[in-house]
Amino acid sequence: MAWAYLSWEQQVFMLSDRDTCNRCYYLYQMDLSSGAMHQPSDFRFRDSWMGFDPSSQSLIVNPHQSVDSAFYIIDLCGALREKITTGLPYASDPAFSPDGKYIVFRGGMTKSKREQGFDEALYILNRDGSGLRRITNYPVADTSAAWYQYKARPPVWHPTEHFVSYQSYQQGMYSIYAVDPETGNNWKLTDHQFSEGYHHWSPDGEWLTLEIFDPEETQFSIGL
Repeated sequence: MAWAYLSWEQQVFMLSDRDTCNRCYYLYQMDLSSGAMHQPSDFRFRDSWMGFDPSSQSLIVNPHQSVDSAFYIIDLCGALREKITTGLPYASDPAFSPDGKYIVFRGGMTKSKREQGFDEALYILNRDGSGLRRITNYPVADTSAAWYQYKARPPVWHPTEHFVSYQSYQQGMYSIYAVDPETGNNWKLTDHQFSEGYHHWSPDGEWLTLEIFDPEETQFSIGL
């Protein structure tokens, strides 16, 4: 299994379990012009999204829990630059803000969704790890989500507007929602009859590519 994560100047970074056990993920870098691929780092990764900061040429990644409980900021050669500790029992799916000054991520109050009191939400902190703030709260009156369904994931910064988009299971289906990281103002971003999941903004912020699927999750497509 391999899936592309992000690209930069003809380089694609991806997580894959291609050379190891099932769901044992490692980071790979592929040159689009030659097809050459190598591992810039040798530690195992959690099944998590990661972010890129063009201004510092760095990635923020999530090591497997057997490696560390902190986020790692690494350069494009895989060298560790910083460790970011959130202070939460669970932290995943980190992403840099467009200016690289902030980090948004998915957090929980227990180590696993299987534990009571997980209380999944999006959080934001400064790049140096200070100033932790919770920015989403799942509607108290909405009881449609089962324990295994996602209430907030994975956060994606809009490239030009000041908001974070994310997937959430509300009112019996997955949709894309948005939150202002400063005020916590939250709104439903899309209004379709089908469910929506992973998504990505175009560089100019005008287009949204997203995964769409039926409620039974048997048919999947890509929408624009």
